[in-house]
Amino acid sequence: MKTKELSTKKMVLYMRLLYFIFWGTMFISHTYIPIYLREFAFINDFTLGMILSGGFLITTAAQIFFGNLADRSKTKNKVLTFAQIGLVGGLILLSIPKHSAFITLLPAVFLFYIFFVIPGLLMDTIVVENAENAGVAFGTLKCFASAGACAMALALFLMSLFMELRTQTAFILAISCAVLSLLPARRLPPTKGYAKNTGKGGGKAVFKEIIKNRKLMLLLCYVLLLFMGIQATNVFMGVYYASPDGMGAGLGMYGLFFAICIGFETALMLYGNRFLQAMDISNVFTLVSVAAFSRSLILFLAPNIYVLQLCAISQALIFAPLWSRLSPYVNEIVSKEMRATGQAAWSVMAFGIGPMVGAALGGMIANAVGMRSFFGVVAAMLLVVSVVFFFLFRRQRKNEQDLNPE
Repeated sequence: MKTKELSTKKMVLYMRLLYFIFWGTMFISHTYIPIYLREFAFINDFTLGMILSGGFLITTAAQIFFGNLADRSKTKNKVLTFAQIGLVGGLILLSIPKHSAFITLLPAVFLFYIFFVIPGLLMDTIVVENAENAGVAFGTLKCFASAGACAMALALFLMSLFMELRTQTAFILAISCAVLSLLPARRLPPTKGYAKNTGKGGGKAVFKEIIKNRKLMLLLCYVLLLFMGIQATNVFMGVYYASPDGMGAGLGMYGLFFAICIGFETALMLYGNRFLQAMDISNVFTLVSVAAFSRSLILFLAPNIYVLQLCAISQALIFAPLWSRLSPYVNEIVSKEMRATGQAAWSVMAFGIGPMVGAALGGMIANAVGMRSFFGVVAAMLLVVSVVFFFLFRRQRKNEQDLNPE
């Protein structure tokens, strides 16, 4: 018994370390790539939106492919390792050396986006399953992802106090974290792909099962529209906050801003996990959509970088509930053989199709009306999403209660 308990403790430790280290990479690559690309003389707001939209299109296809591959593989861990190595290669080509024309930049950007969210998607799939076996709440593990992102944001701010912080320096840190994350990832227990010997997992079978699953379909529609607004805001928030074209706060202050935001998010996941777990899932989604609306509204109305710190509260109320509840909820509503594919399905909407459309439209709107007015447009769109899906999720819950009165 003692050995088994020690093994469980080690497994939990490796999962925490994996999230903590790897999300340093995710924070930098997700947060700073728009700023990095906008630094090139041949890129404006419109072309930035188009480039990122193309990247997210590639991400969409990659998530479908790797999610299906993981479900049909002997172990999902091998697919995770391959994706981590691919992400390291993409980051290296993207940031070193600095590109001077589209002809070298675009292939590097697109290679990066092939692997951009794949490791995180597979980590969630593997960790959710192992967390169930260990009897540990997923939210208490995923909060270490937020803690790792917060630590990296704070580290970048502290570095800016002693040196001129450049985006390339930030990407070197991201590469280091991605390489280090291979160590705890390799220590996780093998997690098999349940569709390997069942015949499930093929393209037509997957599509039919997703279409027939009404809960999953409603969730996917919600995530698509929600993340069109969230990711459109994310794409231009850094440029608006840090660059001279916006508020001109600089990369270091942007790191501090995110350290505060993610610090709130981590605290909510760690200390509010019981509350989040007790909430009905429809209420969780309503809370998230209202928080996303309020964040874009604050960006539109805030007169200076100090008022923008209010975004920290909205940021926490968007991502803490999502990271705590979304992956376990997907595992509940799909079959065992479809778990990696189910995670890929919502991830495609959140980090593929939604951002692709959001970045393209966002680039056109920001270029036409200005970046600050763009946030107002996004806020209005997210307000509509909040209201519509409040009633849709409420109706779904009522139908379930009618079918299961007990």
